[in-house]
Amino acid sequence: MTRVSAQLGCATFALALAAAAGAHAADARGARHAPVVSATTADSILFAVRTVDNNQMGVAISNYGFIGNSFSARSPSMEYPLGSKFEHMVRGGLWIGAQAVDDSGAFVGVTTGALDAVNGSSAQQSSEFTPADNAILQRSTLIHDPRYSKQAVSELDNISLFSDLPAKRNSVGNGENHRPISVLVRQVNYAWSFSQFQHSVVFKYVIKNIGPPLANVWVGLYTELASGNKAEYSTWPPGGNWFRKKYVQYDDSLRLFREHYCELPPIPINCNWNHVPYWVGVKLLGTHPDPISTKQVTLAAWNWSPGDTARATDIKRYKVMSAGTAADMNDPMFQPFAGDPVDLVCVGPFTQINPGDSVVVDYALVGGVEVQDIQDHARFIQRAFDRDYIVPVPPPSPNLKVVARDRALDLHWDDFPESVPDSTGPVPLDFEGYRLYLGEDRNNLHRIAQFDEAFPPHDTTGFNTGFAGVHRDTTIDGHLYNYRYTVTGLRNGFKYFAAITSYDLGNVQIESLESGVSQNKVEAIPAPAAGELAAGKVYVFPNPYRVEAKWDQGKQVRDHYLWFTNLPQRCTLRVYTLSGDLVYQTEFQGSSYHGEGARGVYDPASELDVSAPTLSGTTFAWNMITKEGQAAATGLYMYSVEDHTGGKRTVGKFLIVKSDREGF
Repeated sequence: MTRVSAQLGCATFALALAAAAGAHAADARGARHAPVVSATTADSILFAVRTVDNNQMGVAISNYGFIGNSFSARSPSMEYPLGSKFEHMVRGGLWIGAQAVDDSGAFVGVTTGALDAVNGSSAQQSSEFTPADNAILQRSTLIHDPRYSKQAVSELDNISLFSDLPAKRNSVGNGENHRPISVLVRQVNYAWSFSQFQHSVVFKYVIKNIGPPLANVWVGLYTELASGNKAEYSTWPPGGNWFRKKYVQYDDSLRLFREHYCELPPIPINCNWNHVPYWVGVKLLGTHPDPISTKQVTLAAWNWSPGDTARATDIKRYKVMSAGTAADMNDPMFQPFAGDPVDLVCVGPFTQINPGDSVVVDYALVGGVEVQDIQDHARFIQRAFDRDYIVPVPPPSPNLKVVARDRALDLHWDDFPESVPDSTGPVPLDFEGYRLYLGEDRNNLHRIAQFDEAFPPHDTTGFNTGFAGVHRDTTIDGHLYNYRYTVTGLRNGFKYFAAITSYDLGNVQIESLESGVSQNKVEAIPAPAAGELAAGKVYVFPNPYRVEAKWDQGKQVRDHYLWFTNLPQRCTLRVYTLSGDLVYQTEFQGSSYHGEGARGVYDPASELDVSAPTLSGTTFAWNMITKEGQAAATGLYMYSVEDHTGGKRTVGKFLIVKSDREGF
C-alpha cells in the first residue's frame, strides 16, 4: 500500500463526513482494518492505493477517485492477465458534473479524478477528490479468508470514501481552480476469481449530495487505455511509441469501449495482434435508483493533450459529458500511429439530487483474448449487475501447502471445501471434487489430476475416483492437511505454479462451477531438500553458467541468477575471485529464505498474484551482483560455505560465462 498525507481543511466537509461515517463503519464489519473516521478538521487523511489481485484483472485502485498508477511504477496499473507484464491503462478517474449552488451562487461544476497528464506524474495531484477515510477496507465472501464478512458481495470487496471537499486543485493539466459541487463518493469494487467473472473488476460509485440540491448530474469514467509489454522496457515509464499503438472500438449495444495493441497500420494486416494478445475495455453497467433506460449515454473521445483548452474549464468539460452522443472511433484521427485517443464514458442526467440523497453508477473494467471473449465477459458481468450481484458460487478452493523436493513437488491440501454450504443452489452441500493444476507459465496452468466423490449423490461427473488414493493426513506448521499428491519428473531450479480448485455438482439451472486458481496459486521451485543429498557437499548449477540460462532468458541483468543447493540450514556463503578478493557474502537461513534479493526469483512489486515462492530450504539464488553493486564478470570463481551449526567449511568452484547485457 502506498500512502501520503493530505490535510482536511473544511468544517462543512468534516460534519458531512461524520454523518456518513456510521454507514461506512457498519458496512465494513468483518474487514481486516477498522475504519478510522473523525469530524475534526485537524485529522490527517491518507491517500491509499491497493491492487485488486484476486483475479485476472490486476488494477490499482485508490481512495481519491483515481484508477491506475500513471505508469509511475512497475507494479500493475491495469495488468491483464495479472502476472503477464501486459499493461493496458495509464490512468483513469471518476468525473461528476452538475448544475450546482454554493455561497457564491449558481455554477456549472465538474469534479475530475483524472485528466490528460504525462505518464509518471503524481496520481494524487491528478485528482480533485480528497480521501474521506484513512484506508481502503476489504471484505470477502470466502469463509476461510481472514477478511470474511457476511456483508461481503464478492470474493474481494474493496471499499473507500472520497469527496470533492475541501477544494483541491488538480495540479496536472487543469486550467482553473476547483469549485466543489459537494459530493461524498463511496467506491466499492467487486472481484471474483472463477468462471468468466475472473476477467472483470466492478466499480460501484455511490454518489451522495452533502450540499445544496444538484441538478442535471452526469457521471463519467475517464480512462487512458494503452496496451504494451512492460517486460520489454529496461527503463520505466515507457516512451512515446507505447502510446501510439492503440486500436479502439465502441460497442454501443454493450456500452463497451475497448482497446487493443496494434503495432502498425493498416489494420489488421500489420497490427501483430499476438504481441500483446488481449482486448481490454470499460463497460457502463447501469444506474440506480433510476434505471439506465431513463438516461442518455455519452462516449467522448479525443487525442491525448494535457492542458488542451477544449476541456480546460468545468463548463467545457460538462458540455463534453452531457452531449449524449457517441464519438466515431473509426475516424482516421483515432487510428494507430495517427492519434493517441483517450475516452470518457458518461451517463445522465440525474434530474435532481437533494441534500442527503444518493445515486449509484456501476462500471466494469473487462478483458478478453478475442473480440468475442471480451464481449461475452461484458455480457456476463452485466448479468451479475442485473441480478444485484447475487451470483451462483462454487465451493472455495482448499488451503494448499507445497513442499519443494529434489525434482518434485508435494501438494498438500485440506478438506475444508467439503463442509462449506452453498446458499446459492438447491443442494446445500454440493461439493463434488478437486482439480490439481501445474504449469511453468503462471497464466497457463494445466490440469494434472482430478479426484471426486464416489458415492451418491456425488457421482455424477464421470470420474468417481474417491479420495483414498491421496488421503495422507499430514500436519505442517500446526495445520492438518488431509490429502497429498506428488508431482515428479520436474526440473530443479525452474519455477512452477501450482493450484488446487474445488468444483460442485451443478444442477438443472447452472452448470458445475469451479473455484478460481488464484485463490491458492503457489509458486514453487524444486531442488534437493534437507536430507535428500549427502550432507557436506554444496552444488552450484548450472555450472558453468552461460547467459542466458534456461530459466531466465530475455531478462535484465538483475533478473539473472544461478543456484547454490544442499546448503546447511544456517550458514554464511562467500564468493571469491581466484586471487582471493571477496566478491559477495550473505547469511543464509533456509527456513525463512524465499528468493529475496534475486529479482528473477522473487520480485514483490510484480508477484502480486502469488505469495513468495516455496523453496526447498537448502537452496539460494545469487543474482551475480557483487557486494559493490556491479554485475559479476566472466570468470572462474571460488565459494566457501560455513555451517553455523557445526562450523564445518565447504569450498568449491564455478564458472560464469557472460556477454554484454542491457541495464540493471
